[in-house]
Formats: sequence, structure tokens, C-alpha cells
Amino acid sequence: MKLHKVIFFILGISFTGCNYTVVKSSPENLNEMFSLPEDQLSTLSYGVVTKKVLDSRCVSCHGTSGNINLETYSEVFKNIDLIKKSVFETKTMPKKGNLTQEELSYLWNWIRMGAPERAENASTTPPIEVEPMVATFESINKHVIQISCKDCHKPTGTGKRIPLDLKSLLDSPLELIIPGNPAESGLVLALERADDKRMPPAEEGYSALNDEAIALIRKWIENGAKD
Repeated sequence: MKLHKVIFFILGISFTGCNYTVVKSSPENLNEMFSLPEDQLSTLSYGVVTKKVLDSRCVSCHGTSGNINLETYSEVFKNIDLIKKSVFETKTMPKKGNLTQEELSYLWNWIRMGAPERAENASTTPPIEVEPMVATFESINKHVIQISCKDCHKPTGTGKRIPLDLKSLLDSPLELIIPGNPAESGLVLALERADDKRMPPAEEGYSALNDEAIALIRKWIENGAKD
């Protein structure tokens, strides 16, 4: 066998091997891999998937100011094929760590069922209510800090020198929170600025907070940032 034929033969084997590693799993295999008990399947809805997956793993980057918004059912349903492809085929999403087995199972089965807004047994099962954000630190922490800020501001993150627990916010020498004065509070200024120093950082893929969330943070500070 001539040298160039040998080379092409080896390359052919190599490419075949590479293609083999990226072959898509069949729906049957994925159904088995991400199986859920029947009682959980019958309760799958947009509310369940939002609570289990979207709010904690997707919305921080795909908010209202992002290219793909995943904060409403209509927007999620419109992008459902893209979600399926990026999570289960190309595996390019989410960028900040893989989904857990449980999260993948909820998402896969919900998509497989047609991404219903309401559960199959919605007539007998109370819908899961998505808790709205209100002007308290507990709510702000849950809906903003734990979703869009914790990765950078945790003890091992790039923003570890600026912790965002309530005491640290109130005691910060940067005047992050000035009770009664949201206009001059550093946190509000960081959220509302339009340059590359905006928080959460656009360069990290985070979407800017929507106007409603910022308004509630302002209201909390205006009310004295007491709770």
C-alpha cells in the first residue's frame, strides 16, 4: 500500500472514530436515560420546569435583555427546538456548569411531551405557583443574588472581596446600600449603568436585570433596607 493511501486510511479511521463520539443519542436512549416515575410525568408543566431548571440555570443569561429570552412560557415555547438542541445534542448550554441528572430528566421529558404549559392532570393537581419577587432582601436574594450574582461573589469567585449577604451590603465601605437613598446606593448604580462595568457583567454572559427587578430593589432600599 502506497504511503498516501496509508495516510488516507488512517485519517478515515480517525474521522470515523470522531464521528462516533458525537453521534446523537436516539430518543429511545434518552427516554431511558432520563426516565421519571409516572406520577412525576403527569405533573410536568411549564411551572415545574421553571422552578426546577429555568429560573436557577437559564434566566440569569437569558433574561429580557438577552438575545434569547426564557422568562415567559411563550418565549420558551418559541425557542424549544433550540433549547433541545443546545442542551441534549450539542451540549453547549448552559455555559456555567452542566445540568444535573434530575434537571435533565425534568427538561427532557417536558420537551418530549410537547412542552405543555399545564400538567396532564391539571384538573386535579394544583399548579405550581412561581413566587413573584417583592421588595424584601429575602426575595431579592432568591430572585437576583442567588441567580445572577452568587457565581462571582461566592468565597472562591472573582468578586469574593464584595460579598452580597445583607450585613456585608449594609456595612460595605463602597456604600452599596444607603438605606433610604437608592439613587446613590452603589448596588443600584452598578445595576443601572450602561457601560461595560454594568452588573451582572455582560462579558460573563449575564443578562441585565429587568426594570421591574431594579424597581423592587430601589423600593427595598427606599423603605430602609430593613428586611
